[in-house]
Amino acid sequence: MTHQVASLLLKVNQRSARVAISGQEVDSSISDLESPDGLHAEVAVQSHPDGTIHVRLSEFLSSPPPLYSHLTRNGVMTVQIREDGKWVALLRALRPGGKDYPTLNGVSWDELDGLLGANAKQWLEGLGFETGTWSELNPKAAKFKDSLAVAISAEDGNLLVLPWALTRVVALMKKLGKPAVVDLS
Repeated sequence: MTHQVASLLLKVNQRSARVAISGQEVDSSISDLESPDGLHAEVAVQSHPDGTIHVRLSEFLSSPPPLYSHLTRNGVMTVQIREDGKWVALLRALRPGGKDYPTLNGVSWDELDGLLGANAKQWLEGLGFETGTWSELNPKAAKFKDSLAVAISAEDGNLLVLPWALTRVVALMKKLGKPAVVDLS
């Protein structure tokens, strides 16, 4: 199924694959992502043998614009499994920080609305996500308790590529949090 996230097109769960990562067989649900500025990549929801789940850019399908070069290193979304079996993930966006490259930081609903160009909370809930803070959706939360988060059934877990794309790719594309140059003359 194809979804639009701002100006991105995501073909969700195009195929499944078992890939070797660090000597382990990892099950992956792979989605295709295309942006109007030339990014063409695969995003995977990966289920590891130890039970950990990650959403990450797995492969660039063409040479990426330089803006996206760090997605393979610092764009991973870690998923936890709640006692009721639902998958929960923090919503953290890539933005300029204290390093030479964008890092993951907290994000507000207003910022997500600006990235999406619509009401992000309603959009996510319309896709079947629960929305709230990390502590509301994850009773075991120890850090980032007031950060935004989503939860979804394991059967629909492949849809986590949508908030991943919004908070990683669209945040980079729209330069979330980048200070604007102001001409004071």
